[in-house]
This record gives sequence, C-alpha cells and structure tokens, in this order.
Amino acid sequence: MKPMLKFMRKYARSYLIKVIFAVIIIVFVFYFGAGSLREKETKIAEVGSFDILYPEYYEAYNKELEMFRQLYRDKFDEKMAAELKDKVLQDMLNKYILLVEAKKLGISVSDQEFAELIGSIEAFRKDGKFDKDRYVAVLRQNKMDPEQFERGEKTMLLIRKVVSIVRDTGAPVTDADIWAGYVREKGKVDLFYSRFSPASFKDKVTVTEKELNDVYEKEKDRFRGEDTYRLKYIIVDGKSGLRDDQIYMDLLKAKDIDAYGRQRDLKVNDTGSMRQSELFKTYKNLKIETWVKDLRKGDVSLPVRDDGRSLIFQLVEREDGKPMEKSAALQSIKNSLATNKAKEKARLAAEDAVKNKSVDKKTHTGFISRTTTSIPKIGDIPRDNAGMLGLTKDTPVYDKSVDINGDYYVFGYAGEQEPDRQEWQKDKERFAQYYTARHKEQFLTSFLEESKQAMLKQGKIKILKNPKEI
Repeated sequence: MKPMLKFMRKYARSYLIKVIFAVIIIVFVFYFGAGSLREKETKIAEVGSFDILYPEYYEAYNKELEMFRQLYRDKFDEKMAAELKDKVLQDMLNKYILLVEAKKLGISVSDQEFAELIGSIEAFRKDGKFDKDRYVAVLRQNKMDPEQFERGEKTMLLIRKVVSIVRDTGAPVTDADIWAGYVREKGKVDLFYSRFSPASFKDKVTVTEKELNDVYEKEKDRFRGEDTYRLKYIIVDGKSGLRDDQIYMDLLKAKDIDAYGRQRDLKVNDTGSMRQSELFKTYKNLKIETWVKDLRKGDVSLPVRDDGRSLIFQLVEREDGKPMEKSAALQSIKNSLATNKAKEKARLAAEDAVKNKSVDKKTHTGFISRTTTSIPKIGDIPRDNAGMLGLTKDTPVYDKSVDINGDYYVFGYAGEQEPDRQEWQKDKERFAQYYTARHKEQFLTSFLEESKQAMLKQGKIKILKNPKEI
C-alpha cells in the first residue's frame, strides 16, 4: 500500500493517476464488505427496501478512515474525520441506490459469473486453478464466514454490473469534446480583474458611541490581555529506544517531568514564559492551539507526533491575561467594527460590479494555467471559485466576487492561449482515454445525485441517524 501511495503522490497530476484514483474511489464507495442486510441492528438509514445498519456503517467508516490517514498523513485532522462520517453515509446511500436500480432493471449475478470471479482470485488458487480447500482455509484464517463473504462478493459484482451499465448510458464523447477538455486542462487564460479592498472603504464607514458601548457591555469579559504559558517537554525519537505511549503513561503516574527525565536520562526542554500568540506561532506545526488550552497546571499532553518524532508536554504555569483598560477595549471594538463594515462595503461593491459585468480592463493576471491553484501577486484561488479559470468569450465575467486574502475580486475574460498542437498530437490518445473515463464517472455521479434527490423527495430514502451523532 505504501509504495502505491508514494507513486500516487509523485504523479498526482498525470492523466493515468486521475483515472486510477477514480477507480479506487469507486471501489471504496461501493465495496464495504458483506453488509448486514438481514441483521436486526440499529438502523442508520433506509434506501428502498434496504436498511443501512450500524455494523456495516462502522466497518465502512473505519476502512475509509484508514485510507484517508495514509493519504493525508499529518494533515488529517478532527474536522476531516467529522466530515468523513457524512461522506461515508452518502457513499453508502449511493451503494444502495445502485442495488435498487439493479432490482428495477432485473439485473442479477449468475452462479457462473460468481464462480468465475472466485476462481480468478489468486489467494484461492492452487496449481493454476481454484481449490476449494484453500478457499475455506483462507476464509477461516481471516475469520470470515463463507456465506457472508459470498454474499458480499455477489453484491460487489452486482454493483459493478450496474455501474458499468449506468456509465455507458451517457452521451458519447466526440473529438470536439475531447479537444475542449484538453484546452481546459492544458490551455492558459488571461483574466482582467477589479480589486475591492476593505482598506479603501475605511474612511467611508462610521461607528457610533451606542454601537461601541453595546458591544462592550455584551463582551467586556472577552477584553483581556494574552494568557501566558510555561511548558516543559520531552522529545522522543528512534534513538532513545523508548515508546512515546509508555513515556506518556509513566508521566501520568510520576507527575514530575524533571524527575522523570533525570531517571530516564532524557533531556527536558523548557519553553520559558511565552505569550499565547508567541507560543502558537512557535509550535504551529504541532497544532498546539487545539489542545494546550485544555491543560491544567501539572497536566501531561498526549504524544504529539511530528516528522518522525514525538513531543510530550507538561503544563508548568499558566497565567490568565489581565483585564484590558476600558479605553483600550473600546478602541479595539471600534477597529473591529470599522474593519467589518469596510469589508461589507467592499463585498457589496464587488457584487454590484459582478451584477453590472463591470471589470477594470487595465489590470490583468497575465496568462495562467486553467488548472492553477493560485494567481501570482494575488494569492490562492478558493476551491469553490475554481470556475473562474473557465471563463471564455461566451462567459466573459465570473458570476461571483472572489474573496482572496480579505480582498474581493471580480474577474473577467481577457484572452486565452490554446495548447501546443504538437503536444496535443502526442497526448491525444492518452488524454482521450482519460477524458472518456472521467466523462463516464461524471455521468455516474450525476445519475446517483439525481436519483438520491428524487428518492428523498418521494420518501424512498430516510436518514434515521445524523452521522455526527454516530
């Protein structure tokens, strides 16, 4: 698995990997083991005559959780884990929508098809052919019930058949479609833009005394100086020969990090007294802001893993920030209100420009890739606004204002560069395969979403448990 992930990360932008990744997603979306179609367990949802039960959901969630942890590594956080819960439920709804469609179309899996599938699995073969004794032994070794395994494999094969039929139902792809897709992937676009900075609206806003005092009375407890922290920590790496979880458990008992360090011949580091902002900046790669506030004096943190090592902290001292003088608090409130009002004025001005299709044609980005994620001298493009890179003569102004680093932008089409024709001839066959596969996946996605919305409206899909509460 690890070499595959390394390969995928290295070549993530190639056509081949995009298609491979689409296939991997389909497998994880639709194959969640045997399922629990008949077990009397807690129901998560109903799809037609099928029930999504807790054991099946739990198994599916853990499979995807492991995959995402390997893909995103240290970037995988609690927010992503929470979002994954809903994603898994949506994926399982899709699985059963396809099973409902199979019933509707009268599609089934024959004994011959199942025998061919099982016979093709290398783990069940001996001397070049299927071996029943080996089959039973492998299942027993993996603690799998043969009946449940076979039911799961038949379900997977049935879903594959339905997916294949749905994919092939979409409109055929023409050469013109493929070229247009290649232009979107490899072409470049030049964009005009107007910038609406909140700073330029600050002198046009006013903050009344009433507004200041109202906010102060509601939030005066919030206006304090920064908290200060002092922590000590031990770094655990491969050289020590010690496990971070064992050190953590030892420290919970010992409660004295200095004494423990001397006993184990481990260096104890001291942050000294640090303001909260300084502490967060210094240890931002450890996401210290997400856990340090929960520590009380003497508490030991869980091991925080970073770049092949672990850090275990103990809170030595914490001093709450002192209350701010009222005049300073009022000034802080005034600045905040003025900034928010100026930002709102900038946003409204940008939206008016979008509505009137008014873009300053003196400033432009220069030619940038239609698949870029950032614009030089402007900043990263928000994921939800990637459509601005698809502007053409026919759609000359992007239909939304774009917030980039606190400023609002309105983008318009200035020109484009088509991909090099010689490169196109080299890439044509490979890109056509990729584009056709992607087109089929997009059709499948649209089919599933439209079916889901229709079934929800008709009461044929019922969500019985909120994924966040599972």
